[in-house]
Amino acid sequence: MTSRESFLLMWDLEKGATQRVLAAVPEKNLGWKPDPKARSAIELAAFVAGHAPILARFLETGEVRAAPMQPPKSVREAAGMFSAALPGLDSALKSVDEKTWDTKVATLYGEDGKVMQSAPLGGMVWFTLFDLIHHRGQLSTYIRPLGGKVPSIYGPSADDPGRM
Repeated sequence: MTSRESFLLMWDLEKGATQRVLAAVPEKNLGWKPDPKARSAIELAAFVAGHAPILARFLETGEVRAAPMQPPKSVREAAGMFSAALPGLDSALKSVDEKTWDTKVATLYGEDGKVMQSAPLGGMVWFTLFDLIHHRGQLSTYIRPLGGKVPSIYGPSADDPGRM
């Protein structure tokens, strides 16, 4: 199995888990954060949701330029941004060939325009998925303090008997 084929299998699991986590974030107290240095609930939800459009951009253009983000008004709006990117992203993932996956260079630029990271497309797409998983994990820790129920991610939670 190739790296791209492995990614396609993992992506099908991870996008569902991400949609469940975003759907579980209560729409109240969206300015809440566990620490002054942390992102607020809405900022983190938007950041998590923004990974699908970022993945799509890497596949379409080979580059992503970081820019200040205006947080959405609701978690549902953020979840909608994630879901809206999925059809195009899934299509791009299925259509990219192995040579492009392994050899096309993808670059992430910071807000200052400087290169933050550059790697073969497949490596950058995997990196972005790992970043999504990391921040989704952070967001999942916000759900219970905000009064919600933590969904199953990789198996049962205390609130959800689980599904994958």
